[in-house]
Amino acid sequence: MEILEKKDKKDIDQIINHFAENEEDIEIIKQVKKVYPVKYTSFLAELFLKSEAIRKQFLPSPLELKTNGTPTPFEEGKKASKTYGLERLYRDRVLITPHFDCPAYCRFCYKKSRVMRNKPSMTFEEINAVVSEVSKMKEVRGALITGGEPFLDQDKLFYLLDKLIELNNIKEIRIGTRTLLTMPEIYTEDLCFKLSTYNQINSSDPEKSKYLAINVHFNHPDELVPEVIQACNKLTSRGIILRNQTVLLKGINDNIATMSRLFQLLIRNNIIPYYMNHCMPVEGSDHLRTSVQKGLDIYKFLCTESSTAIPHYVYAPSGGKVHVGPDTKFEYVHDKHIRYIKVKTLYKAEEFKKIAKKELPPMHEVTEDGYIQGLYIDGKDE
Repeated sequence: MEILEKKDKKDIDQIINHFAENEEDIEIIKQVKKVYPVKYTSFLAELFLKSEAIRKQFLPSPLELKTNGTPTPFEEGKKASKTYGLERLYRDRVLITPHFDCPAYCRFCYKKSRVMRNKPSMTFEEINAVVSEVSKMKEVRGALITGGEPFLDQDKLFYLLDKLIELNNIKEIRIGTRTLLTMPEIYTEDLCFKLSTYNQINSSDPEKSKYLAINVHFNHPDELVPEVIQACNKLTSRGIILRNQTVLLKGINDNIATMSRLFQLLIRNNIIPYYMNHCMPVEGSDHLRTSVQKGLDIYKFLCTESSTAIPHYVYAPSGGKVHVGPDTKFEYVHDKHIRYIKVKTLYKAEEFKKIAKKELPPMHEVTEDGYIQGLYIDGKDE
């Protein structure tokens, strides 16, 4: 389903050139675009005129060519099933990607190597194969439908939902999306009602209850414009839980005032602050990455606020998410000009190998007591 007509799209070069600082940057950005494509919606283009914080998330920077990042910073730990579109890293949940493209490309997206490369969508036959495989995974109770952008092909999205909701082992379904910011106009009353039907509460036997929630993605208060809030309210008023995942981004939200205001606004508008993610070391995003310590400094302040507005603060080596607490201390390893955080994760190495069906990812090893220990590329604050 084509969301945007060609005539409605703003001219990419015209907008990029308008916000570039000088002619030299314009020439460098031409090279950036050959490596990392640029894409955004007409709705976002209007917001660019009002918010630098939003522009920085979607418009290319000449700094993207200077990088120590990797193409697949978190993907290295996942095992793509032989069945196209299915992945599993954790024991209790799987990831399913029915559609690999997005209506807009975030410059810090850790899936750059997949989302921006015209990778084909799953076919209906492949969806059937995925559902069949998931039905046999008895430990798996949850499915995250991710992307790309699942809402770009709603026929396949709802076909997948109809299949998953019938599985005995799947009780929890989540959809990861950023369309509430990139194209809120798609959230019609009909769409929101249809999504709400997958919430199936069984009061007489709660074990049989099933639910659908949506993981949303807002990074700055400027994103919560009326059209966005209205779209969110259409979902929450139907009983659909929205959980927000924020990415910590240098020069955009890496300060107490912005983060605190963002989480307060989310709560007031019935959106749960879920994760504050440290920006992953994906290639081309070094200029947007703070240190993990910078995020901890913000998180410590949040811990003194109302607990309803405190998300989980995490960073993600390839071996799995690491939760940061207010008393966390970091162990650093330096190699030339790169600083790494050395961390022992909560995940057993043997279980990882069993689930992923592969050896540990690069820069990871097994501790004496059997856990995964890894190195994570830290960001810089200067």
